[in-house]
Amino acid sequence: MTDQPAAKKATITLDNASRDRQFPAYQLSINAMDGEDSGHGYRLMGPKYLGRSKNLRTVELSQRDADEIRAILDEVFPTEVVVSCADVELDSGENLHDLGVGNYLELDRLTAGMQPGTWRLIAYGDDETARLRRLSDKEIRAARNAEASARMYE
Repeated sequence: MTDQPAAKKATITLDNASRDRQFPAYQLSINAMDGEDSGHGYRLMGPKYLGRSKNLRTVELSQRDADEIRAILDEVFPTEVVVSCADVELDSGENLHDLGVGNYLELDRLTAGMQPGTWRLIAYGDDETARLRRLSDKEIRAARNAEASARMYE
């Protein structure tokens, strides 16, 4: 019989990141745990881990917690939006309707409710709107690597 892999769980952890009793430094992180002692996470607040922090509290997130957190993040940092083509001006002076489906749009400032970053044009609507999806850093790295590989074999 083979061992079953440990179920993944998400946690939020509060650590005391210093031993200074007068001016304590706290660290807050969100983690994807594979088991009791293995996983990875992202530090939301506080100093980098110095190897001497003390765990004060760990809370396992439920599906409801994840849905509520995701809803808040999507409200502030939406990954997919529908915008009026006239509200987005391209560097060439044209509007978004002149960009082809599947092409990318790099934004360096807040535009038509879209946060700065790389957006991909998904589709056009019949009402002069466009649907765009924001790419994650991981997707951007993968696209750049694929582009670099393609250029290498040209």
